[in-house]
Amino acid sequence: MKKILFALLSLSLLLAMAVLIAFALMVSKQATVHTPPSVSAQQVADAKDWLKQNLQQFRSSQQSINVQLSQQQLDGLLALSSTAFKGLDADAAFTDSSLNLRGSIALPASIYHGYINSEISMHSSTQGLQFGQWKIGQLSLPGSMALYIAEKVAERLFPELQADELLASIKTVELGQQQVAFEIEPVEDLGLKVAGAYKNLNQLKDPQAASLPVAVYYQKLSQLRKQYGEQQAISLYDYLYPLSFDVAMRGEQGDVLQEQQALVWAMAIFFSQGAFQKVMAQGFANDLTLEAAPSNVTLAGRRDLLLHFVYSAGLSMAGEQGFSASIGEFKELFDSLEGGSGFSFADLAADRTGIEFAESAKDVNKTELFLTAMRAARSEQAFFPRIDDLAEGISEQNFAQVYGSTDSELYQQKVFFIDQRIAHLPAFSPALAKD
Repeated sequence: MKKILFALLSLSLLLAMAVLIAFALMVSKQATVHTPPSVSAQQVADAKDWLKQNLQQFRSSQQSINVQLSQQQLDGLLALSSTAFKGLDADAAFTDSSLNLRGSIALPASIYHGYINSEISMHSSTQGLQFGQWKIGQLSLPGSMALYIAEKVAERLFPELQADELLASIKTVELGQQQVAFEIEPVEDLGLKVAGAYKNLNQLKDPQAASLPVAVYYQKLSQLRKQYGEQQAISLYDYLYPLSFDVAMRGEQGDVLQEQQALVWAMAIFFSQGAFQKVMAQGFANDLTLEAAPSNVTLAGRRDLLLHFVYSAGLSMAGEQGFSASIGEFKELFDSLEGGSGFSFADLAADRTGIEFAESAKDVNKTELFLTAMRAARSEQAFFPRIDDLAEGISEQNFAQVYGSTDSELYQQKVFFIDQRIAHLPAFSPALAKD
């Protein structure tokens, strides 16, 4: 028996040492990829055009489709990804025989202040995805192992996606002059599978979210809607004011922070519409019976500003603030394209105020501040800034000429100005709350 125990202990120590050695080999103190922080309107335009051209094919085609991706479009997609997901930097480069993909992921500071650097090459193939050597830190592994690990991780975290089916749908890969072409078979119910994976991801990020009393506030919103009717425009203030009393009262008997989180979730779901409403409700589907969003609720007298506010609040609850802020900027850049409404700093102000509303549900002091201000409020000016002097309808060309990109000093000055205006609202300003 002692020999068996000794053997097991020895094996455990060897495994632990192997894990530590592997960790040491994979982790670096410096990142090898640094994605430029700026996102130009042209990069976003390229990404949008590619998505627009191919998304409909995925939804409607019953036969294999060919998807092409140029260097410029790939740069746009990677710029969106790197800006949207905090801690990720990625780039790609074509060679004569491969597409080289690199990425650096920052580890959480609570674990280790370092990075996992990865590099892999994709090759032309008539038998699905084919990768060359996979370099992760100082380790060098077969490309097939990268594909296997990616599939297993996806199966573990997102079983709804059926990763093996998604990967198998890629039939051929053809690398050409600064572009890659994929032949892809249609995947049944792809939209539902992605929505299911989103729900799973949301619960991984916040496992307590599903237990929040979102249905309680959703029902209260529904009751207020019936009370106000839909014959005339109603300010969002007319909903937030009475609900602030409900949050404070219920919070005295329980956890006021969770009550505020439930309020933000409920409002993001209730006032949004279509696919966004359904996806945001995924984590609470067992408790909610969705109804059509009211069409007469506004912010600053405008329906579009309300949607910017609630969409950004919902996205902020689903992820980091950096992710939510970038979503607002990308939406505005999309609108600046030909046929859109143009870039609007008023819309961006609504985006950033929605994020601040969500931030009020992530800290108990901010929650108490918000509730105190709202219970004393007499209009939406308590939580929504002035927008009458903010430029709107800026075309893509004019945006590029005046601001260059979202990283330019002039653009950042405008954002700072908007943020300061939001920070001085009673609902978000500790100084005003003491007055």
